[in-house]
Amino acid sequence: MEILPIKKKGYQSKARLPPVFIPDELISKILSLLSVKTIVRLKCLSKSWNTLISDQTFVQQHFNVSSQNPQLIVTPQTSVYPMSSILSLSVCRLLDNPLITVCHSAMESCQVVGSCKGLLCLLFHDLCSTPKPMHRTYWFCLLNPATRTLSGKLGTFHDYNQSLPDTFMFSFGFDISTGTFKVVAYCAKQDKENRGSWRSHVRIFSLNDNCWRNIESFPLIPIACIRTDRSNAGVYLSGNVNWLALHKYVYHDYFYQYITSVQQFVIVSLDLSTETYTHFLLPPGFDELPRYQPTLHVLMDCLCFSHDFKRTEFVIWQMKEFGVQESWTQLFRIDYFNLQMYDLPGKHDTSAYILGYNLPLLPLYISQNGDTLIFANYEDEQAIVYNHKDKRVERVKISNKMCLFTAMNYVESLVSTPLRSATPTPSTSYVDGIMVGKSVVYDDSQIGKIAGDSSEEDKVEGPLLSEDLDGYED
Repeated sequence: MEILPIKKKGYQSKARLPPVFIPDELISKILSLLSVKTIVRLKCLSKSWNTLISDQTFVQQHFNVSSQNPQLIVTPQTSVYPMSSILSLSVCRLLDNPLITVCHSAMESCQVVGSCKGLLCLLFHDLCSTPKPMHRTYWFCLLNPATRTLSGKLGTFHDYNQSLPDTFMFSFGFDISTGTFKVVAYCAKQDKENRGSWRSHVRIFSLNDNCWRNIESFPLIPIACIRTDRSNAGVYLSGNVNWLALHKYVYHDYFYQYITSVQQFVIVSLDLSTETYTHFLLPPGFDELPRYQPTLHVLMDCLCFSHDFKRTEFVIWQMKEFGVQESWTQLFRIDYFNLQMYDLPGKHDTSAYILGYNLPLLPLYISQNGDTLIFANYEDEQAIVYNHKDKRVERVKISNKMCLFTAMNYVESLVSTPLRSATPTPSTSYVDGIMVGKSVVYDDSQIGKIAGDSSEEDKVEGPLLSEDLDGYED
């Protein structure tokens, strides 16, 4: 009888399986779904991943995905505030209806004057007496809250005009033709020789040439130039900064009660590529002067215009195709009663009307299906979450006196801040006495944060830098 050899169980070949190949396109698509904080850490996994993540094509791809998760930048009610108090607030968190508390520490006071492609433009200014004469000095920095990187001082200039104390207004946007960020500074005053006219001064700072240039004056004066609050400052959309403006306004001071006709309102738009102006008329359905001053804003990637109607309804118009007058469409006409607003500001006291206060509501968000809207409520600084379909209302309270009425649209991104650095870092070098490299905010307390949101990932001491890749192999 033949004896067969005994087979060894569990025998495995010592031959190694070939490595799994994943195309760069698939890796890029997967990475674009991750948060900025996670992606920054993955840059240190290998040099090839660092190259992929740093590529501008991937940065734009991630931005497009991140845009589907809208956020708001919220700041305190004061005109200037510590950088640490700036809060990035997810719309999803507002919809979850929590009690939101903000933790921060003291830093140099500033003001957020714009948000574009994931960067915030922070304005700083100081009243100086030396060297004489007394003047106001302005400068700004760019902050990416998601990557926790901050640029150095940019665009410093001095205003020696004592007749214009603290009257410069600023807007922030992106020049599509050159791919660079620009800051617009503007102010206006009444012509002393001709009391019926105003003169404006407009200048632009481009990060490409790192200098201020005077440009053509406004053809009409934006409301933000002739009033004390900044609620109608320019809004950025599609390479243009847009303001609600007036014409045929002859009074020395601005009061909303002096407006006599809706025809005095117009939209002035500055193209950041050509640095020229156009103006648009407001919707034809806006034919009666409302009790409260209307507002201009961006919702669903479109220019929108909101106004009160007879103190009973809130109306939102949308310009579906930017710059096309015929594309104005009425999105919503909502009864204040449905929003559980029964006592509007100024009902028993006309001070709000005389001082030109804005609408009692400011739209912050509209869902893609149009069912859910989020408003800032002027009276009690609560967010109103309104379901248009079933008329359901919820309210969200944000503590620490954060001002929802100045909230800005924001999208997390990997866009880099300018290389000129504000503070030394391990990767910073000096060239002719100027720090060059990256400025990293190592402590999350330096940027507004929702209490209780920290995770184990957040406890890493600062984001990993691309310069730390030495020693890593593909």
